[in-house]
Amino acid sequence: MSRGHWAGGVWVAMVTPWHRRRGILEEAIDALIERFVAAGVSGLFILGTTGEGTLLSPEERMAFAEAVVARSRGRLPVIVHAGHDIPRLAAELARHARDTGAVAVAVAPPTRYRLEGEELFSHYAYLADAVGDYPLLLYDIPSTTRNPLGGALLARLHDSHANVVGAKVSRSDWEGWRGYLAVAEGLAVFVGNDEMIYPLLLMGAAGLVSGLANLFPSLYVELYSASARGDLPRACEIQRLVWRLCDVCHGASPLAYVKRGLEILGIPVGEPLPPLRDLSQDEIRELERNLREVQRAEAKIMAKGGENWSESFFSKPTTQRR
Repeated sequence: MSRGHWAGGVWVAMVTPWHRRRGILEEAIDALIERFVAAGVSGLFILGTTGEGTLLSPEERMAFAEAVVARSRGRLPVIVHAGHDIPRLAAELARHARDTGAVAVAVAPPTRYRLEGEELFSHYAYLADAVGDYPLLLYDIPSTTRNPLGGALLARLHDSHANVVGAKVSRSDWEGWRGYLAVAEGLAVFVGNDEMIYPLLLMGAAGLVSGLANLFPSLYVELYSASARGDLPRACEIQRLVWRLCDVCHGASPLAYVKRGLEILGIPVGEPLPPLRDLSQDEIRELERNLREVQRAEAKIMAKGGENWSESFFSKPTTQRR
């Protein structure tokens, strides 16, 4: 199975709008989808780290996936994270995502035990078999799972199970990324580290998945577009603003920076799920000041427009010294 038409572009690692007593905030889901459609994103990645998936029960995760897929149908494709420490439950979540209408499922490895290479291969082979020909992505995020995956594992799984079509890679080490880029051709390798988006897109990543794109989706769409058309100065300028956004939101840790940021920008999505903490009033005031600064900087970038840097650079007339 080759990667699908969905396997590239800008995917928002969407927050989970949730009220501690009422559950799913359906009106917030609708508002977010409208925001993302208007920005031109490629799709939604739900119930991952930004989506607090592991803080919900399997039943709650399924209900949320159903709500998002139903509301985005015909407008945005959805990838559902189905990782769970119990393989049987991961398979159940993956099959549910398939049957609900998601275009693919992503699976982070179990987190309780440090797994060896053969254990990781067996785990993903089991899940690939469990979903038939449905597309499955590895979700490599060793900062939370303590179980790094890698390009060699992806290639081996793709050779044995054609429905293993790529990976969402949230790593900052170039050694790990070299392994993925070496096998990226024909596979859907998504950048999950905001600070490395532009260089990794240049080197062969198919697209990106970002939690901070909840806040400024148009910025990430323009970063991807500028990269795709070879506009080096514009892509570098936007990447630097993304770095600033990472600083403003402390790398989305705690996650409350993203959820409170959305509230500041007009879309209340509820507090972080326990045991994650909320922000203090001082932190919220500082966040608002900083987000407005980023908002003004984004507006200036968008107003300037861009160009095809590679063509304009190499077509410039040369002047000879007399």
